Amino acid sequence: MKHFFNIAKIITSISVMMLMTLGTVFGIEGVEKNNIQKFDSKPIKGESNGQERFVSIDFNNVDLNVFIKFISELSGKNFVVDDRVKGKVTIISPAKISEKEAFKVFESVLEVHGYSTVEAGEVIKIVSSPDARTKNVETYLTDEGAESTDKLVTQLIPLKYADANEIKQLFAPLVSKNSVILAYTQTNMLIVTDIYSNIQRLLRILSAVDVTGIGREITIIPLESADSSKLVKLLETVFKKENPAVKKKSENGREIAFVADERTNTIVLLASEADTLRVKRLIRMLDKDVPRGKENIHVYYLEYANAEELAKVLQMLPSKTETADAKGKKAPPVVSGTTKITADKATNSLILMADKDDYLTMEEIIRKLDIPRSMVYIECLIMEVNVEKGFELGTEWVAGEDFTLGSKDWIAGGGFGGKGQYSNIGNLVATANAGAATFPAGYSMGVFGETIKVGDMTFASLGALINAMKSDKDVHILSTPQIITTDNEEAVITVGSNVPYLTKTGTTSSSETYNNYEYKDVGFTLKVTPQISKDGLVRLKIYQEINKLDQAAISQLNTGEITPTTLKRTIETTVIINDKNTIAIGGLIDDSITKSESAVPCLGSVPLLGYLFKSISESGEKTNLYFFLTPHVIRGPEDSETMKNNKKADIEKLMKEGRIKMYGGSSGQLHSDDENMGKN
Repeated sequence: MKHFFNIAKIITSISVMMLMTLGTVFGIEGVEKNNIQKFDSKPIKGESNGQERFVSIDFNNVDLNVFIKFISELSGKNFVVDDRVKGKVTIISPAKISEKEAFKVFESVLEVHGYSTVEAGEVIKIVSSPDARTKNVETYLTDEGAESTDKLVTQLIPLKYADANEIKQLFAPLVSKNSVILAYTQTNMLIVTDIYSNIQRLLRILSAVDVTGIGREITIIPLESADSSKLVKLLETVFKKENPAVKKKSENGREIAFVADERTNTIVLLASEADTLRVKRLIRMLDKDVPRGKENIHVYYLEYANAEELAKVLQMLPSKTETADAKGKKAPPVVSGTTKITADKATNSLILMADKDDYLTMEEIIRKLDIPRSMVYIECLIMEVNVEKGFELGTEWVAGEDFTLGSKDWIAGGGFGGKGQYSNIGNLVATANAGAATFPAGYSMGVFGETIKVGDMTFASLGALINAMKSDKDVHILSTPQIITTDNEEAVITVGSNVPYLTKTGTTSSSETYNNYEYKDVGFTLKVTPQISKDGLVRLKIYQEINKLDQAAISQLNTGEITPTTLKRTIETTVIINDKNTIAIGGLIDDSITKSESAVPCLGSVPLLGYLFKSISESGEKTNLYFFLTPHVIRGPEDSETMKNNKKADIEKLMKEGRIKMYGGSSGQLHSDDENMGKN
């Protein structure tokens, strides 16, 4: 239920009696004894549009509804009062105030009790403040202005520089309990519903807060030397690091935004005035010509190392961005994670994208790796020896036994126990006249010094041994390959042929016979990988393979009985020997069967009866495969020149002996009078 107070003229005496009953005293230009209200006709100073009365108000514990009725009579305004409006009013006012000011006091009393006035046409509603927010409250813009009252109003506050969300957070503790403050970011405006006197206080605070340098502005920054896209990435790294603090600013609209315009090589910046100054200052420092030789892209031309292989090594260097491993240990940082390394195969160079510090670090590493590597010249001898021939070699065979190295001149290992008289591997050169060891029938391996002793004879090198053995009918030299390779690089020698063999014979529908052939690689393959140590030792990783067709199978193949059989013998080992020493490996036994046939001409080919006029014999032979290998370390041009002169001297010696002849002309071809010598 709501009460309606009419402004109809109320008899003064009735009002006086009511106010006396309530204990209320009104005085106008003085208070009479019977506390009857009088009105002063003296106009307000500065007013020209009529006279206004002054009144002194003193209320002591008066019912709020009675006070509302009094103000209605005093101001002549109509009120609609919610039946929930209750309370007591006490006002102490020793000074005289005007009627207009009395109405402001009335609004303040309502605000203290949690009520507000809402104008609705010719009447004024008095409702609770929370309900008043949704009623037809007066709405003002900042520049419209109004007198300071405790009336509930809605104020629209457009902001010039400050961000609406930030000002909302700033004003939230300053508004009344039942007030509302909203931020409208599209127009950067605040909407505040509160008593107008408090809104005026907020506006005074805002005048000091909403100043230049707070909001964001758009700035176009042209560049002279720097690239806009690259510079934007750098600026984003500096000003927008991914951390919670920056993310919070971004949500509030205070982040710094960069956009690169590649067409005009400019940067579009959205930031506050203060941040804009910081960005401009940094851009001025970065937008400069890079002095020649100080660019981030460097080209390093290699002299000895392989660019592609070295690039892989450098890319495996630990960087500053690598995380700890499973054990919690972290590799020491060498270069930053942004460093890029690319190999140019055509020029054998490295393209490095790195800053100055990282480049200096990698340059030092490259300089230490880009060095001339030593080379190894390898002499090999592969021969088959009849098992029945006594082939004594001046070395001792060991099988995992302990032995001393002496002065680091000797090292050996592997194989079966031999018949030698040595208790350990010593300097065989110094003991060349001592007892000799005989190669065992099984697989074995040993090491010579710089000379090779066979039986009672000592040979200075593999070449001398080859010359001595080439005329021995019990020794068949298969190959004497020679090759030179770089330290820690594999060298491969392959000598052989691709042999066809019949796999299928058939007849077509037209009674034509056809044959299908396949091919097999037969011959000799040697793979050697040397590794040179600082002490002059050479580590050799050896793989040797010999493939040949079984002659017995080939003879049967001609009759169409079976397909050919390939005999394969391989050796794979790793040894460590001194420079110019010889490693000998033996014990690969091969059984060969040779068939021979002799017949009386013509009669021996007669079917059936021909067997009476011919004889067939079959002989077998066992051969032992021996493999000799001598490395010669070439550490520089002097060693290379010495090696060349030695080989040249060998050729000249053979020419003097008539073993090779030089054809006329400039072809430089050699002619061999000896088939074996030509092969060797």
